[in-house]
Amino acid sequence: MLHPENASPAVDEELRHGPTGTLTRPAGAAELAAVNELHSRCSQGSLYKRYLGTRTGLTPGEWHHMTNGGTALTWVTYSPESPEHVIAVLQLVGSSGGDSADLGLLIEDPWQNRRLGTALLRHARTQGLRIGATAITGTVDRQNTAMLHLLKGLGASLSFGGGSVIDAVLALPTIDDRLVPAQRERHPGSVGMEPAGYLPRC
Repeated sequence: MLHPENASPAVDEELRHGPTGTLTRPAGAAELAAVNELHSRCSQGSLYKRYLGTRTGLTPGEWHHMTNGGTALTWVTYSPESPEHVIAVLQLVGSSGGDSADLGLLIEDPWQNRRLGTALLRHARTQGLRIGATAITGTVDRQNTAMLHLLKGLGASLSFGGGSVIDAVLALPTIDDRLVPAQRERHPGSVGMEPAGYLPRC
């Protein structure tokens, strides 16, 4: 179940990433085909970094779990010119009986290295409390230096997970942190993402 006391109104807003002009919104149950088309356009390298193995898409059961409003949150990103063309998918999946959420992020190759991933992770960090999480966790290949650098820059703790992977734990901001953004120049969790009704800050 969702935790109403932790709810953030921003989860239902459409968010704009200023540098790329892309929009991000909560994913719908009917968007599995578009998300799997995204998978088909991604390189094997990008898919491996996401899944640490060979994977070409999501099953209907997996997508239902990720979009049914229970213990998972999922967003899709697209260009305003092609709203049905998904270029990125971001997921937080809560652990069973735990207080952490597993992170999943896949960005189509041409949209990588444009700070979109940084903005999406910062957005996820502000939303994890909605499913009762106090931290985001992830397993990253040691060769995925871009993701490791991103996570480290956000303050994640990194530890050797055995084999060729690194385990990452990123603490989520407290409710108080998110209730007083006016007292900060800009909250780290929202850098790069703006409600679609507002222009990106310079």
